[in-house]
Amino acid sequence: MASKAVQARARNRNGDELTLQAHESDALTLPVEQLERLHNFRPDLVDFVITQTQAEAEHRRRNDTCVNRFIFIERITGQLAAVFVAALGIGGGIYAGLHGEPVLGGTIASITIGTLAVAFLGRTSAEERTKSAGK
Repeated sequence: MASKAVQARARNRNGDELTLQAHESDALTLPVEQLERLHNFRPDLVDFVITQTQAEAEHRRRNDTCVNRFIFIERITGQLAAVFVAALGIGGGIYAGLHGEPVLGGTIASITIGTLAVAFLGRTSAEERTKSAGK
């Protein structure tokens, strides 16, 4: 969970000081101190905050499951498309080779395999660059 804390202080010539603190977090629950302060003046809202936190957690879990499912479908579809393209390219190369054009058949099959290799290696290196940039 990401969090961010900011603190600012100001002092005038008379020695008076003002301190401001801000804290942001994307955590689902409020810190215990804030729940205790809320309970001191509005005890009914503590239950509301807890039920809303539970609802938000359930929503995030459903959303994560849906996103993961779509990512899985996208990757499997990409793999199947690559197998289809490879089969067509190699099949076309074999067909051309069997019909009197062995150089053309070898070229078609080689270019198909080479293009897919470059695509997969390029994607892998791009993912590694993204991961290393995020560190």
